[in-house]
Amino acid sequence: MKCPNCGNKIPEGNLYCGICGKEINFVPEFDPEIENKINESLSGVADDLKDESIFYTKKIPGMIANKTELKPYVIPAITGIGIIVGFIIIILFSFGGKNTSLSYEEQAETYYVEGKLSDAIITIDKAIESLSEDDAEYSIKKSELMFQKYGYEKEAGLIEDSIVTLKALTDSSIFDDETVESATKQLIGYYEEQQDYDSIVEVVNNTKNAGIKNEYSEYIPVTPVISPDGGDFDEAVNVRITDTAEGDIYYTVNGDDPDEKSIHYDDELILEEEGDYHIRAVFINKYGIKSDVVKSFFHLESIGPAEPVIMEDSGDYSQATMIVAVCDPGCRILYTSDGSDPTENSTEYFTPISMPIGSSTFKFITIDDEGKMSEIVEKNYHLTYTTMVSVDQAKQSIISILVKLDILLDSAGKVRGEEGYYDYVYDGEIEITGSGEYYKFVETHVYNDGHTNETGLLYAVNTHDGKVNRLGYDSSGKYTLITISNR
Repeated sequence: MKCPNCGNKIPEGNLYCGICGKEINFVPEFDPEIENKINESLSGVADDLKDESIFYTKKIPGMIANKTELKPYVIPAITGIGIIVGFIIIILFSFGGKNTSLSYEEQAETYYVEGKLSDAIITIDKAIESLSEDDAEYSIKKSELMFQKYGYEKEAGLIEDSIVTLKALTDSSIFDDETVESATKQLIGYYEEQQDYDSIVEVVNNTKNAGIKNEYSEYIPVTPVISPDGGDFDEAVNVRITDTAEGDIYYTVNGDDPDEKSIHYDDELILEEEGDYHIRAVFINKYGIKSDVVKSFFHLESIGPAEPVIMEDSGDYSQATMIVAVCDPGCRILYTSDGSDPTENSTEYFTPISMPIGSSTFKFITIDDEGKMSEIVEKNYHLTYTTMVSVDQAKQSIISILVKLDILLDSAGKVRGEEGYYDYVYDGEIEITGSGEYYKFVETHVYNDGHTNETGLLYAVNTHDGKVNRLGYDSSGKYTLITISNR
């Protein structure tokens, strides 16, 4: 005999296991044939009891039996028959079968110890069926018996049956959270050994246990996100498909459902051709499990060519710079330098543009053969050279130029035929668009008595190279440079 606890072989007659110390109960084997014999015996006795004639004795042929006379013998006879039946039952159990007082559970354990796994499974099923749902501990007892059954089935090699038993134990409407969680983890453990990841996903998705969902979340593929989420566009659009887990994204643009053979997503998509795009994407995690397919629809129309690329960024510059622009083949670049938006009639770009001194604004567009124009690219520059000329030097430059032109008689500012002299009063720095920064001077007539009068003439001297110009205004009221000439 084997110990039901540790499996150690126990010598005949020992009441305790010599290895683990467990007390040994010698459980007689239950024999269904014995039960049938008992039932037959009891049934026969019952049938005989229904026939009262067996209790009456014939006296003499021709005489009628008197029931009243025989009545005192009925009860003792029944008692005697009962004793006989009981004796028969004892004899049957003593010599033809085993003791049945032990529970199905204990009998199943005995079968298991004896290596009779099929009988153990059948008997443990009877133990489960015998449970009363009215019992307060029904679910606890049932879970214990079913786990015991699972162990028998697994050891017997009945894998499919054992999985069915585990699945039954994951029913949260019957069993407590601890039971459900234990059964679910064992079920997932089996599927992990089999690398049956689809079944793991099914189990995790179906369970209501938050702990299980969180612990095994890596098996559940997350649906990717398409951004932007579709729509109508009148310009090129960059489409991103993202996912947070480890795996790969595959997509299509023709409305077909994607799989591993579809386009592998590596970088954002650039939609720039007119038309409809039915984008579908799927995420496949490291276990080969596919997510749900995400869908987005994009409609692009009236899309012009790509914007021109201007090599020089907006900003401040301190040395001569050329502005370079490039565009796609088959297109032309048009631009303006006065701040207005370019049109098809604007200046066409052929060669690099010399960046004007001072502040300037350039606007560029690309136009294709069909006359479609790109978005406007605007660049703002500020080019200033290092100041090389002081205010005093600038004033002397004005006087020197006017003396050469015979406007002034000498460096003191004398003017032929007029009293006093002419002075050039500094009036700050100004910036002239496209030309740079200048010192501004106001011409003033100083009379002999000391009073002064502005002549109305203005002069501008470049702060970098000292070039002298008359200063005027254009029709919009902005400063403009005028070449100096004789009055």
